[in-house]
Amino acid sequence: MARVVLLGLLVSAGVIACAVTTDSRSPDGNPTGVDAPVIDAAAAAQLCETMRAEIDNWRQQGSAIARVKFNGVVHTWALRNGAINIALARHRETIDVVTRENCPNAREQVKQIIDTGSLASGLVGF
Repeated sequence: MARVVLLGLLVSAGVIACAVTTDSRSPDGNPTGVDAPVIDAAAAAQLCETMRAEIDNWRQQGSAIARVKFNGVVHTWALRNGAINIALARHRETIDVVTRENCPNAREQVKQIIDTGSLASGLVGF
């Protein structure tokens, strides 16, 4: 259990270090010159299925551990789908848009479990 939490923290810390940018930002707060990632239907379905499969586990583990594991799921999913981590770091709201459109029930459950108002706000290192 401690290894999983430690691994999650190390992954998150590594991504945070890689996600730091000095890019200028537009009035909406997003960096200029970086397009939002395009998430196709298959990738969206994969994210939703992965989240659904973990909901019961995350609920049992509590919000702190569930948040770390949620971050791991999103990072792994992004890497498997074209390494879109940097684009997600700059457009975190994409996770909410994709899940709102493709799996709103799972999205709501995960938000409750990780105790956030949006999935984007639950992402560390993005």
